[in-house]
Amino acid sequence: MKSKKLKFGLVALLLVLIVMMVLAPGLIKNYVVINSPELIGRQIALEKLKYNYFTSTAKAYDFKMYEANGTDEFITFDTLIINLEPLKYFQDIKAIEQFYIKGLSIRTVMQDSSFNFDDLIEFHTTEDSTTLAEEPDDEVFKYAISNIELKESNFYFDNRNVDKLTHIEDFDFFMPFIGWDQQEKSNADLKFDLKNGGYVRSTLNINPNSGDFDANVELNKFIIDPFYKYALEYAEINSMRGLLNAKIDITGNTIKAIESIVSGYAELSDFEMTDTNDKKFLGADLITCELDKIDYNNSNYQLGKLEIDNSYTFFQLDSTSNNFFRIFKLDNEYATGSNEEETEVTSTTPGDSLSMDSGLRYGLRQLIVNNGVLDYTDNLTGQLFNYHLSDIKINSEEITNSVDWLTINSTMLLNNRGNLVAEVGLNPNDYYRNINLDIAIENFLLPDLNIYTNYYMGHSILEGDMYYTSKSIVSNGIINSENKLLVKNAKLETKGTGLYSLPLKFAFFLLTDKNGDVNLDIPVEGNVDDPEVDVGTIVWNTFKNVINKTVAAPVNFLVGLVGGDPKDLEEMTFAYTDTIPSERQYRQLDKLLDLEQNKAELAITMTYYVDRQLQKEAVAKELVGLKFNSKRQDYLKDEVKFQEYVFKKVGTDTISLNAAVMELTKEVDLDSLSNYRNQRFIEQVTTYLKQERPETAIKVERGSEDAPENVGAYPQFLITYGMNNQNTNE
Repeated sequence: MKSKKLKFGLVALLLVLIVMMVLAPGLIKNYVVINSPELIGRQIALEKLKYNYFTSTAKAYDFKMYEANGTDEFITFDTLIINLEPLKYFQDIKAIEQFYIKGLSIRTVMQDSSFNFDDLIEFHTTEDSTTLAEEPDDEVFKYAISNIELKESNFYFDNRNVDKLTHIEDFDFFMPFIGWDQQEKSNADLKFDLKNGGYVRSTLNINPNSGDFDANVELNKFIIDPFYKYALEYAEINSMRGLLNAKIDITGNTIKAIESIVSGYAELSDFEMTDTNDKKFLGADLITCELDKIDYNNSNYQLGKLEIDNSYTFFQLDSTSNNFFRIFKLDNEYATGSNEEETEVTSTTPGDSLSMDSGLRYGLRQLIVNNGVLDYTDNLTGQLFNYHLSDIKINSEEITNSVDWLTINSTMLLNNRGNLVAEVGLNPNDYYRNINLDIAIENFLLPDLNIYTNYYMGHSILEGDMYYTSKSIVSNGIINSENKLLVKNAKLETKGTGLYSLPLKFAFFLLTDKNGDVNLDIPVEGNVDDPEVDVGTIVWNTFKNVINKTVAAPVNFLVGLVGGDPKDLEEMTFAYTDTIPSERQYRQLDKLLDLEQNKAELAITMTYYVDRQLQKEAVAKELVGLKFNSKRQDYLKDEVKFQEYVFKKVGTDTISLNAAVMELTKEVDLDSLSNYRNQRFIEQVTTYLKQERPETAIKVERGSEDAPENVGAYPQFLITYGMNNQNTNE
């Protein structure tokens, strides 16, 4: 009887346990939901909670955590699966065989400096601090978690400071294992799509013990358009567009995450920014950049090749500022302060911010700009002036803060016609006060400047080409600039009285040489550190002085020794058709020999330059002219009949005379003929000097064919002076 009662009792007890086990998940769910504000700090809702006692698997469905107002949803998920390993808990190891969440959604809201989870942080921080105080410091928390996975997750970031909602959708994440005592790094892969296109894929390897990690992040067709609102704090723009592709590698340690090192590659295509008037002011078809090493903690930024293809820039200048200063809010930064402290800050030169004293280290292995375009406009004269620069090419050598000097070369097309070649040398740590600039411009169409010439000088340029070379040196803030201007075939018309009332037309008449050209030397000097000095004003004042009076040549002090024209001591110029020096040019050489004897310490160098293209055109014209002269005519004197002859020979009069003679001589090796004449000039000058004075030290040489001095030049020797090294100490 007792046996039957015992069996009955055991069965009843078992049934009670089974019922309790069956009911336990529901009871726990109801208890947690009802008491969630006291347990976790927020009200929650949970549709269903299940637990499999045989597999130790817990499943939760349709979870919701509400905002502090108890109405809006903060965190939700469809399914949570946690597969426990309870036997390991007896070994004091918190082990989870699977941690799986599907359909997770988190909405983060930022307002000013507050977030919608600040109350949760405060709630759990207070509780955790009490708990931690009771635990011994040397207790090791043992854990082992396998198969961590998020599926179809969505994250929303609502930045109400800029009224911008960012949505990361379809976020997938998987990590095979992470444990307290593992020796190898854990691997975690994630991928998510962005609502407006593009995706992010990442692989993370991390050692939970040491904290060492390495990560790879890939951005594919990442649309940057929605993020323009974040730029509004720094720039007044209406839009920012582009498509970003990037592969980024990050290595570091979680304990010192700020010391992580970043490297990789980034590519931005179809980039465009518009101002508040929806005017495109900056853009590029493609910008590629190699990230060699980005070390934020040590302010060390090392880039590889930065290449910009088909860039576009719109630059608008007015009397007080420019569109870039207005867009990027730089006007106030460069405004002059009213007190001593402000004055000290605003007087800082641009180069100071990149000085080595700041601790900043940077490097750019190569900068390349291909086919750039710059549209320039101003209204400084009361009339809108527009100028188009295209086919801009820039190539630089390595740019780093550790070098004292670097060189940047560039070329561009001026208003679809003229060519500009420039070489810039600068100190990257003090580029405002130490810079060299060599510029050569050819085939510049002077009528393009009529708005300026009318306003400043009261003249309109009807036609004419300009060739311009400039050698400017800024050393420790002191600028010295030599500018040479060659104007060919200029025709001017007086329109009225300009701002400076310059007698430009009469000055051009006086300065025009026998070839119909005008040569001007415009030296510029000043101190860029002096706030009272304006480089533009210096240039204009110098130009006015050149026009209004005859400027003595730099060699005036030498002319007193030998007499004559100072020009004879500066250059020796030939016509393109000359084959031997003239008597006048031999007299120039005699004066140089006399000057050498009178000042033995003087080193004289004669460097030969010529514009190869103009020379070939002149040689071609001469060859055709010789055939024309065979009919007892002179092509140099009878230009009308010569033109008729040339156009008849070529069969058309729709091209220029130069183009026609080049066509008639296309079978002739004009390069060889030109080289022969150039070599002959050098040999004849050298021979004459040696014959007249065998011990002469005058140096005669050929200038570099790539030198800017060749641009627009007749055959000429430019004469420069220096000191003989052997006489330096005498």
